[in-house]
Amino acid sequence: MIEELDRLAGSDIYPFHMPGHKRQRTDTWLDEAYLHDITEIDGFDDLQDPKDLIAYIERSLAEYYGADRAFLSVNGSTCGNLAAITALVPHGDCFMMDRGAHRSVYNASILGDFSVTFLERQVIEENGLASCISPGEVDERLSGIIKKGDLPKAVLITSPTYEGFITDIDSIADMLHDHGIPLILDSAHGAHLPAYKKADVAVVSLHKTLPAMTQVSAILVNGPLADPERIKRYINIFQTTSPSYILMSSAEKCLGIMKERGIGLKRSLEERLDRTYSLNGSLMNLYLTGPEVTGRYGIYDFDRSKINIMDRTGRKGGKELYSIFRERYRLQPEKYTERTCLMMSGVMDTEEGFERLWQALKETDRDL
Repeated sequence: MIEELDRLAGSDIYPFHMPGHKRQRTDTWLDEAYLHDITEIDGFDDLQDPKDLIAYIERSLAEYYGADRAFLSVNGSTCGNLAAITALVPHGDCFMMDRGAHRSVYNASILGDFSVTFLERQVIEENGLASCISPGEVDERLSGIIKKGDLPKAVLITSPTYEGFITDIDSIADMLHDHGIPLILDSAHGAHLPAYKKADVAVVSLHKTLPAMTQVSAILVNGPLADPERIKRYINIFQTTSPSYILMSSAEKCLGIMKERGIGLKRSLEERLDRTYSLNGSLMNLYLTGPEVTGRYGIYDFDRSKINIMDRTGRKGGKELYSIFRERYRLQPEKYTERTCLMMSGVMDTEEGFERLWQALKETDRDL
């Protein structure tokens, strides 16, 4: 798609069609975007019914993640969650969900008027963060529903969580599949992680941790319990009929980068994260939550790219740490909680960026 957009931008074809800027230059940094911003015209496929350029991107996504089918979303993982849930759970029926799920999951439950059973997360005593859903929690809630003579039509779990806590997806999927229940995985924050192929539907945000533009996500479908055509139908219900070709082409670019350079980029990130977490050995006041949480609070694994920073003395809360890093060191954190400040790293981070973080951690630790 990228080459075709470049070719169109350099051609003499005049646009008597949307969008209204007519691919004219504006003498701003937006010029390149305007040149490549088009609608569904001849030769550029249709996201609602892709057969050519967009179909190629979706096939490439399926190949990259090892999924049976993949669908592109330019309405973020919100669209994917809404479509997967409403496709799998009939209106008014039983649905089981992670209480800490994204608001889109709650919105789907409202739209579907579901009878909802909530799965609860444990709270990590050391930092006050919610962990993730354990197989034991699923087993307990599922057993309670079965005793009442009902079964959820689908179960949704968030993994990894915003803070990087990963659930034992394979064990939970096996448990659910024994009852013919599909598992929907909201993995919006896990596009950079190995695919969880036992999840019947996995929703990943390419833009959160991989080099795609904001709003670009994928819905991955596996196995016989989730009908991909029905899911596609609901994606088309929730997704815009005027998709951005700039966003879609960024998905193609993202896949190209990861196929060509992904191994090296991931290796560099791991090396920088090794050095980051090694600071725990010398920091006196600050502490970075790390893989030591694995095996506790229902946590199966930990995504180290989510760097959760806290003041173990309790003198500074998360909001204060957030302000220190942003205002004093010009490092923009992702968010803060009552006790922690989250720095979200990824494969496109630079050595210079990490050097600034390491320096900020050392100096802030010294000054507390």
